[in-house]
Amino acid sequence: MWKPSRSVSDTLFPEVPEGGRKTLSPLSFLHYPIFWATLSAILGFLGGTCFRFSFPLLFLLFGGVVALQAVLLSSRVFFLLFCVGFWLFGALLFTVGFGLPGKFFWERNGERLVLEGYVVPKGERFLLTRIRGFPVYSPNVVLRGKGGRGDLATLLFRKVKVLGTFRTFPSCANPGGRDLRFLFLKQRIFGYLEVEALSELSSSNPWFSFLRWATRERSLFLERFREELQETFPLFGALFLGLREEDFEKNVTLFQETGVYHLFCVSGFHMALLGTLVWSLLRHLFPRRLAIFFILPFTFLYLVFCGFVASATRAWIMASLFLLSRRIGRTVTTTGVLLSAFFLMFLLQPEIVFAPGAQLSFASTAGLVTLIPLLSPHIPRRSLFLRYFLGILWATFSATLASFPFLVGNRFSFTSLVFLGNLLVVPLVEGTLFVALWSPLLGLFSGGRAFLGFLLRLLLRALLSVSSFLANSVPHWVFDFQEGRSMVWGMVGWGVVVLALWSFLARKWLPCVLVVPLVLGGLLLESVLFPEMSFLVFDVGQGLACGFFRGELGIFVDTGGVIRGYGNVGESILVPFLRFRGIREVRGIFLTHDHGDHAGGVSALQKAFPETSLFAPDSFSSFERLQIFPGVFLEVFPVPEEGGRAAVFRLHTPYGRILICGDVEETYERLVDFGPSFLGAEVLVLPHHGSYHDSLESLIRASSCRLAVISAGENPYGHPDVRTLAILEELKIPYLVTVRDGAVEYCLILGRGRVRKFGKRTI
Repeated sequence: MWKPSRSVSDTLFPEVPEGGRKTLSPLSFLHYPIFWATLSAILGFLGGTCFRFSFPLLFLLFGGVVALQAVLLSSRVFFLLFCVGFWLFGALLFTVGFGLPGKFFWERNGERLVLEGYVVPKGERFLLTRIRGFPVYSPNVVLRGKGGRGDLATLLFRKVKVLGTFRTFPSCANPGGRDLRFLFLKQRIFGYLEVEALSELSSSNPWFSFLRWATRERSLFLERFREELQETFPLFGALFLGLREEDFEKNVTLFQETGVYHLFCVSGFHMALLGTLVWSLLRHLFPRRLAIFFILPFTFLYLVFCGFVASATRAWIMASLFLLSRRIGRTVTTTGVLLSAFFLMFLLQPEIVFAPGAQLSFASTAGLVTLIPLLSPHIPRRSLFLRYFLGILWATFSATLASFPFLVGNRFSFTSLVFLGNLLVVPLVEGTLFVALWSPLLGLFSGGRAFLGFLLRLLLRALLSVSSFLANSVPHWVFDFQEGRSMVWGMVGWGVVVLALWSFLARKWLPCVLVVPLVLGGLLLESVLFPEMSFLVFDVGQGLACGFFRGELGIFVDTGGVIRGYGNVGESILVPFLRFRGIREVRGIFLTHDHGDHAGGVSALQKAFPETSLFAPDSFSSFERLQIFPGVFLEVFPVPEEGGRAAVFRLHTPYGRILICGDVEETYERLVDFGPSFLGAEVLVLPHHGSYHDSLESLIRASSCRLAVISAGENPYGHPDVRTLAILEELKIPYLVTVRDGAVEYCLILGRGRVRKFGKRTI
């Protein structure tokens, strides 16, 4: 049968005879059918997030491709059909798990629903899952109201019947921000239920009964050690069980800067240490073959106590597959088991594709499996210290290289201390975990708790001291990928390292030549994504927030308000955008008026930028023209309003004028006395979220605008008014509405003023 991967593998990394035998190519995984099946299914699944596929059509296509595979089994076309079949399977998986449940709930937004399911925890929230009527992939719904967390905590892992009003999460698409609807959808959560009535139902489900027992036992275990460990308890909880208490969060920045934060996430490292300990204790009590299978129940129980963390689940499934394969006499490889574990987890929980923990865990493990064998033959076996030193450094490099794109994509940070941090902190973590793993047994006795508490306090304090020393005393640099330019150049740097490693292993110069177009592409991408000057109308729901930015400086005209789910938009949308764009100074905040949907984000911006000046309408008694940047002016038109003053602003930029009307519906009457030229603008931000006024058409005609922007969100007021839209369509003026199109940017790219939008996700 045709093997398309062999030619690729042999070209890049040919098998080289060494010592009379062949070494395994780093790209040997390309020969695995499960690799192509997994890759195709993931691509199909991701394709489902971008396009709305019909379930009947996908099902018919999938059945047809499977039938063609059976007919053309010995043909060279079989491989392509194989990949297409799994691509369609991935798309079907998304449609069944996300598309159909999402459509069901989103069509019922605002309706009162009666749902039956089980209450489970999710961070600080409680979800309703295993909802009746969804037998394959159950959707999840957040429960809110009706007694708050206290009542829901008593019903944890119990079956309930809930009456409430269903609400979808709002969607706000902004550069550098998070679209809340898409963020929750990636966790298979489709909205929340405002609970009006809730009652417990009888259930004999053994799985949820087991989870209730595990939760109760974990609480008792933690209470036993809370007093013994004192101030180090939050570190113990994070390291041993993956808990994230408030006191631990104070040290998160320290561990991230030191590069050892991953050690406080329960992972395969924890599972391997526990499995080794159990094996060491039981191999003398039971036959070797039987003792091996005692490891799985013990490690599974630990997995339950940790809340099924993705990386630990991956390690447990891999161990199970290894042991099962040995039991039935099959020869397996680590890469094959890793791919099998991912595919199994993908079938059980398709959302792991979006989970940062799963991405980093599988990618780093793949890096270890692929790259570590390249160094192993060259490490001196006689020097234990040298083997440890080189092993830690190479393992860190391998895991970091493989997981780096996911590190960047999830906007985490990277520190140059990661190598030194792993070298010094890993032994302390290993010793701490070894002691902690005895705590469930010895912790039953007061004397055992005291002894373990003393050792754990000593080790945890040493761990904290070493991390503090590294962060404060060792020169290092940190790349924060919340900043967009760092993301671009982080990926360019990663590409350069990959090409250099490829060139070294393949002993060819061609990969190094590709560095030049890669760097040029990074320069082009930076200039397009981060223009030197730009004006934005942010997507902040039913409110208004605009900003003009030049280099690392910026100003705001209005700051939005509060959105259900997001909270204050200044904190949840505007400040993350400023970090993403690398804005270091906000020179001023100008308000059109003091209503909450326009001025609500001021406090969050002033907290992030304390030296920022605030200019309310009362700050201006008459027309003023302010130079805010070289060549950029802001014209202020103060106007009287009922109950106070308001202001209309016009920005003059090198690539056009922008008129921002705020909520002043009578903008035309208020500004026409200044002269027709004061109404002219290339971009018009329509007044009052697109509401209609008798003089609106006169304003639009006088402005001679080439683009109209309406800032509006989900609202009961009918904004934007259909009459407003009719005027724009009659005048053939293109318009964008933030509730539909997301944030709107008017910017200077390659010497021309251009308009682009950050549209909503199709899902």
